[in-house]
Amino acid sequence: MKQIIWSSEDRLDDNARERYQEFQREVQDDNTYIVSEEEWADEVYGYLDDERHNLNKHIDGVIMVFADLGLWYGRRQGYQILGSNIADILHSQCDEAEWYGDGYNIRGRMIHHDGTNYVLYRIAKDRDEAERIAAKIYSGEIDEEGFRRRTRSLYPYVADVYGWKTRNRKKSA
Repeated sequence: MKQIIWSSEDRLDDNARERYQEFQREVQDDNTYIVSEEEWADEVYGYLDDERHNLNKHIDGVIMVFADLGLWYGRRQGYQILGSNIADILHSQCDEAEWYGDGYNIRGRMIHHDGTNYVLYRIAKDRDEAERIAAKIYSGEIDEEGFRRRTRSLYPYVADVYGWKTRNRKKSA
């Protein structure tokens, strides 16, 4: 089940925009007020700042990103080493973005003029381990499955903030 943290697609939510416009009409006592595209985008992106505040939590370890990048010359894999604050995941230079939990992991989808980037956020033990994993991603020695095996999930930390249920994996006998 996809649990949305934040999505730029909210800009396309006509019902939310209408509720915002009605609220502004009441506040301004102006029944002719119409929310502009720019104002609505500012409002939606203000929610992203709220989520950064919600996720302003430090974790033990270093957050890493494994990315399946959509580039003009095809799909490539990449990585990024972020730091130890969960809020660091909520940054993108793409035109559209969303971050969500899939029940096991925290993921993102970023759309830009050349394609779509799909990202997976996980935790490495420390900076040195993150650098070793990054080198293996860069050289093509590991894929997403190998990345997941070498890191631990960020999902329980984010689930704790939002009150999401976590799935317990069966322990090996």
